[in-house]
Amino acid sequence: MNSMLRRKLRAMGYLLLRVATDISSLFPNGDRKVPILVYHRVCPLYYKKEIIYANVYPEEFNKQMVYLKTHFEVITVSEYLERISSESLTGKEICLTFDDGFKDNYLYAFPILKEYGLRATFFLTTGYIGGNSLFAWMPLDKGGKEDSFRHRERWLPLSWEEVREMMEWGMEFGTHTHTHRDSLSKMSRSEVEWEIEQSTKCFRKETGVNPDFFSYPHGTFKDYSPFHIDVLKAFKYRGALTTNIGRNGWPQNPYELKRIIVYEMDSLREFRKKVTGAYDIAENLQKLWLKVAGSRPYQSSEERSF
Repeated sequence: MNSMLRRKLRAMGYLLLRVATDISSLFPNGDRKVPILVYHRVCPLYYKKEIIYANVYPEEFNKQMVYLKTHFEVITVSEYLERISSESLTGKEICLTFDDGFKDNYLYAFPILKEYGLRATFFLTTGYIGGNSLFAWMPLDKGGKEDSFRHRERWLPLSWEEVREMMEWGMEFGTHTHTHRDSLSKMSRSEVEWEIEQSTKCFRKETGVNPDFFSYPHGTFKDYSPFHIDVLKAFKYRGALTTNIGRNGWPQNPYELKRIIVYEMDSLREFRKKVTGAYDIAENLQKLWLKVAGSRPYQSSEERSF
């Protein structure tokens, strides 16, 4: 499929998604499903219009946390699974997660979470944590290159000292492979085992505890399989998180937890739709899109749909 057709399909898909979720939001339900949000970056980037890497600006993140503090009970992934096990969900819970391990999570998101007494679960690409290299898989446009030159510290990974400090404040951490070099589905069995083993060992060495949770790179149903779940179980992981769109209830496979990505262009109105269930309808649209058009890990704001 050529890029022009892909862009047109994405634009149509995004419009369809907005219309569908607008309609869905008119019919709230009383179920007890839990939304799990996924962030990547929270940072005041220099060239706002050109940088595309799912960044939420701190002022917007603050507004979102105020809304959640007022309307939800923010819990960690481990607390969610405990409530599933005890059948004690109330329908007011929500989980916050962060993928990759950007230093801006510490610089900008962490202070806001502390201010409101909120906890989140962070997934680390362990081969980068504590180093001075930018994440290799991340595309840098003109704005990104300029901002990373002016404010390099905002583009670096977390340090292990920062991770340990956040853990002391009650933040939860898991792994996101060791190198994030590709979808697990595109790796050999031995490569998958190495990625998970290395990330597990590195995490245990630096924190003194075993990681309980794993986040699949890219994370759609095309990016993992029962084999990958078996490997995670062998390394004693209690659950894993996807980017399959939707909320979670029970019965729910703990190794296929759904999440909803928060993007930089989400208004507070769109954010409310995401956390109140209007985006549940997008699950089937996402599956159709991936089967028909395929996907790329990161897209520009104009191209991004699901």
